[in-house]
Amino acid sequence: MKEKVGVLELEVKAVMELEGNEYKVVDVPSADEYKGFPPSWEFVKSNMLSWRPYFKGKMIEINNQLIPAVGNYLLNMDEEMYNFVLGIYNTFKVNKPSIETNISVVITDQINEIERKLGRSLNEEEKTRYYIRYAIEAAILKDVGLLN
Repeated sequence: MKEKVGVLELEVKAVMELEGNEYKVVDVPSADEYKGFPPSWEFVKSNMLSWRPYFKGKMIEINNQLIPAVGNYLLNMDEEMYNFVLGIYNTFKVNKPSIETNISVVITDQINEIERKLGRSLNEEEKTRYYIRYAIEAAILKDVGLLN
């Protein structure tokens, strides 16, 4: 069954109760899974160096893990996108960054972490591919209402 979360239709995978509230678990597509460009793509692309996203969702702790949620929806996503969400959450919600910090800073941090895990530097083409991937995922997160 699909439901509209923000402006995207997402598949409901489960329904669960937490602390007396009912939540629907929905699968959020990664940049690889999303066909075409999400509705917020033009906004994200045009504002990469100035957008300081407001984290509209919340993080709910389940089994010592923070799970992103929007309204009564728990967002299920792949590990790379989850780490990106944590980076955005920690940068913009928890740490209250300087005015110069924008979404591009978080994307660069994610790419640096990929390089660290790989044990090598990415070439310019690989970096560009990752940068676009994270920008698409930021648009998806904006479209589901996690970011504003």
